[in-house]
Amino acid sequence: MNKNIFFLAALSVAVAFTGCTKDFEDINSNPNEPASVSPGFLLTSAQKSIMDRMTDSFWGSRRGMQLAQHWSSNQYSNESRYQFRTEVTNSSWSGFYAGPLQDLQQIIDLNTDFADDMAGFGSNGNQIAVAKLLQAWSFQMLTDAWGPIPMSEALQGVLNTTPSYDSQAAVYAGIMGLINDAMSSMDDGAGPQGDQVYGGDMMMWERFANTLKLRVAMRMSDVDPAGAKAAGEAALGGSIIDDNMYNAQFPYIDAAPNNNPVNEDYKTRNDFAASNTMVDWMTALNDPRMGVYFSPNLEGNFVGEVYGLDEANAALTPNDAVSQRGAAVLAGNFPGVFLDAAQTHFLVAEAAERGWGSGLDAEAAYNAAITYSMQWWGLTDADAINAYLGQADVAYSTAAGDWKQKIGSQKWAALYMQGHEAWAEVRRLDAPTLNACADGHLGGDGSVPARFQYPLDEQTLNNSGWESGVGALSGPDALETKLWWDVN
Repeated sequence: MNKNIFFLAALSVAVAFTGCTKDFEDINSNPNEPASVSPGFLLTSAQKSIMDRMTDSFWGSRRGMQLAQHWSSNQYSNESRYQFRTEVTNSSWSGFYAGPLQDLQQIIDLNTDFADDMAGFGSNGNQIAVAKLLQAWSFQMLTDAWGPIPMSEALQGVLNTTPSYDSQAAVYAGIMGLINDAMSSMDDGAGPQGDQVYGGDMMMWERFANTLKLRVAMRMSDVDPAGAKAAGEAALGGSIIDDNMYNAQFPYIDAAPNNNPVNEDYKTRNDFAASNTMVDWMTALNDPRMGVYFSPNLEGNFVGEVYGLDEANAALTPNDAVSQRGAAVLAGNFPGVFLDAAQTHFLVAEAAERGWGSGLDAEAAYNAAITYSMQWWGLTDADAINAYLGQADVAYSTAAGDWKQKIGSQKWAALYMQGHEAWAEVRRLDAPTLNACADGHLGGDGSVPARFQYPLDEQTLNNSGWESGVGALSGPDALETKLWWDVN
């Protein structure tokens, strides 16, 4: 209860400070005094803002969950056919940069410039460490959505309103630098106040740091094998998120405004249903997670809505004819996930296949990943889990395809409700094979988009920066232009 009270109070104060000072920042301000906003409030606000955006009805549902083909649209289906709204692209880009990334930068700046004043909110080093780790997580998500992005010149406020873009290779180097800086910054002092993910437990944040480093390394493994291996092995040499008790989650609560955005959206509309891509895949493997991910239709069967219907055809399907989203994911207190044990073990399985480290067992890690996914979703019957793992089409030694197909397909299923991450891994591992839009595409070349087009606001308000981000750095500003790490 105390945590939730602080959570609500923190958000109220953070909003008050960020929303009411724009016109007064240069009036009666002493540059030698710290800003009055608490870094604890900034951290709470940043953590919630990141996860709210990742799970909202636009960036999360209409983009991430549909590009991964976990969901299909019941109506307003143009996004599932790759026609993305300009205003959503604009607001998602600016929302991350001007919102949580800027809040996290303020935490770093306050603890650098006014260290003595900030020490009461946790050690300076630990506050900086958590802020940099969350920045690293956010920058990876942004660059994996667009490619080259502003990073080295970003977050300078009025000092630079038209930052240049960094290549994706440079962004990945910068992300790795943030993670290493954060780990070097950690100390034995108190953890940061306002931390809703780990409650200021820095041992947990160390696990987060190593796991994020492993994920970043794996994402670039096909374009920088030596650098990826060195970073990945360093991460595997430390503590990682290898059990669900260590998962990095944002704890939503039942009551608005701090409930999960999916729950809030569902109160007034129901635009999404299970995708036939995922339902057909799970049906073929008798996947016990089906009944948690989705609910059966009126006749008691699991039937997915056809992916990529036009708006007229999507509206024809009665809601009770197809499987809707499960009660668990529609609950107000369904948590948002930053990193979890299932994806960690899939990374370990891949590391074993790539020859990283020593003593790694790909099959054991693969089985552990699926097991932790099942358990996180409340499926704890060991016999049922072992029966699933023992099927010829699931077992690591007999499942179809090479290791990328085996790991990639199961990882895609385990990343349910983490749509943007699932989309990234489908692009990198090319597994599983997703469906073409049933009624044809409205954007791109018909293949699953390799990235988003840049915001129109960037082209008009930061044209010099935008021009530096396309062409030589990334290729055409088009949905089918592959990212730096997407070489397969």
